[in-house]
Amino acid sequence: MTKKMAGWCGKILEINLGNRKIKTLETKVYASRFLGGRGIATKIYADKIKPSTKAFDPENCLIFMTGPLGATGVQGASRMSVVSKSPMLNPEGFCYGNLGGFFPPFLKKAGWDGLIITGVSDHPCFLKINNDSIEILSADDLWGHGFYRLKKIFENRYGKNNYFLTTGIAGENKCRNATINSNNEGSVTGGFGAVMGSKKLKAIVVNGDSSPQVAYPEKLKKLNQLTIKMSHRGTLRMPVPKQFIKYTGKASCYQCAFDCIRGKFKTSSGQEVIRKCQSLVMYMPWAYTRPNEPADTAVEATYLCNDYSLCSMEVMNILVWLQNCYRSGFLNDDKTGLEIKKIGSYDFISKLLSQIANRQGFGEALAEGLLRVDLFLGKEAKNYFNENMLSVGMTDAYAPRLYNINALLYALEPRQPIAMLHEVSYLIAHWLLNQINPKLSPTSSEIFRKAATLFWGHDKAWDLTSYEGKAMATKKIQDRTYVKDSLVLCDSAWPIMDSFNTSNHVGDPTLESQLFSTVTGLKNNEEELNLYGERIFNLQRSILLKEGWNPKEDDFPAEYNFQKPVTSDLFNPQLIVPGPTEEPVSIKNFFLSKEKFTTMQQEFYQLRGWDPETGLQKKETLEKLDLPELIK
Repeated sequence: MTKKMAGWCGKILEINLGNRKIKTLETKVYASRFLGGRGIATKIYADKIKPSTKAFDPENCLIFMTGPLGATGVQGASRMSVVSKSPMLNPEGFCYGNLGGFFPPFLKKAGWDGLIITGVSDHPCFLKINNDSIEILSADDLWGHGFYRLKKIFENRYGKNNYFLTTGIAGENKCRNATINSNNEGSVTGGFGAVMGSKKLKAIVVNGDSSPQVAYPEKLKKLNQLTIKMSHRGTLRMPVPKQFIKYTGKASCYQCAFDCIRGKFKTSSGQEVIRKCQSLVMYMPWAYTRPNEPADTAVEATYLCNDYSLCSMEVMNILVWLQNCYRSGFLNDDKTGLEIKKIGSYDFISKLLSQIANRQGFGEALAEGLLRVDLFLGKEAKNYFNENMLSVGMTDAYAPRLYNINALLYALEPRQPIAMLHEVSYLIAHWLLNQINPKLSPTSSEIFRKAATLFWGHDKAWDLTSYEGKAMATKKIQDRTYVKDSLVLCDSAWPIMDSFNTSNHVGDPTLESQLFSTVTGLKNNEEELNLYGERIFNLQRSILLKEGWNPKEDDFPAEYNFQKPVTSDLFNPQLIVPGPTEEPVSIKNFFLSKEKFTTMQQEFYQLRGWDPETGLQKKETLEKLDLPELIK
């Protein structure tokens, strides 16, 4: 790569908060093999963080990385990967997350492809980045404030056209389930807010007035017009009771015109909020079934999560777990300091979240995360877990027992692999819309089969009642997702697998490579681009192995997928999937076969060039992928 890099800014900012040293790294050292985003962040993690490093050690790095398509005008390219040693995992280990909005593109407009934070400040501080001006400023007056109070302070101090990341009181108190939040209602989980708090870093404020170079700007305009047109394929929305809350319009991220699951909503009382996916419905099952509870309570519960910087998925899991514990008699009001009869009320959720964020009383145990609750309450505490409570995220969402194509996707990641799961679940959701009304989505069973075959690389990949073709589909989805996260394309928008506006209603898997070549001037086809994804996936695999991952034990989805049949699903209540004709096929009472999964697993190992017996990477595979540093 040349010094003048279209797409990239060419430099990465590294700040040690302990000694206040500021360094600049060259992006090209990393980009030629790892692109950007998740790829470069994973490489920096591999180079800088030892397996023995703990999440709250000064040596742990908090890595924020944009990619070559960010801030260039490419649609759905406003994301950023965040990588660090996660305090939320048990045991602590490598983890990744992703958030979008305006901060990531404006970090690039300030001239930086990424930001690495290491060390621990001796007092609360925040970073202010304005182009090449880098300041480490006191946050003594900001420490102790929640997200929304801080947002007002920064708007008054710097104006609304400055963009920031922060963590709330939960992060300051190193709650292992604390998030990092952006001023566009975005957040990233993994406990990274606690890592931020451990470094005494309250916030990062950024602004910039430049833009990365685009190699072929006129061609990019035409590609953007094409992708916007192709993105019309049926808009997905979370199922919500419309008598309480209604969708009112888009809540777009920077330079994005795509339809999106993220949106503006208005409650029956007139309160307006921006919400996306699970965060919209987190408290609804309790608030909307509680007699005489105001409709706004459900959205205000998510407001409180954002204000404290607590992961809404973890909070929802805590609520379910608490109910299970109370019903069994394991917990009661005296032990928790809560009144379980008030669950669903504003008072209940407000008290619970305050306990956790401030590590008060019973909240001390929950602040260590559900995965560690047995350390405080004994082994019996985990008897009341359900299938969603097994890692970072909600681990029964799009579960392998529901869609067997997701089995290896779950099995090979340290957290719920939501971006990969969305590639599968969104296509199924479009098909379900078509079943309701063909005007809502173009994705008939025939289109589903064609799109799945094209994107997942096997003529049986579409058949979710069979294990045939699923190993190849897994490889395709993994490679494409790792590329997507490294280019910083949004998984709510990409890939475009189906469309109202193509002649055959099937999308185009070459769009990402066309955009990459157009922006950077580096010619890459789909296969060549996905080779980056394969390299990054193998790099992550090596990190996991070094940190103690055991393929014989860990390369499996959760055991319940092999034992408990699927009987219900929020997003697919009829439990149907496309079949060989236009008639849907029932998957009710399906569960994974251990024998067939193991066969699929070994096929996958062979496709990856790994040892089919051990799941370990072969020397020749690492050489082929240009990963000599991983060869022992």
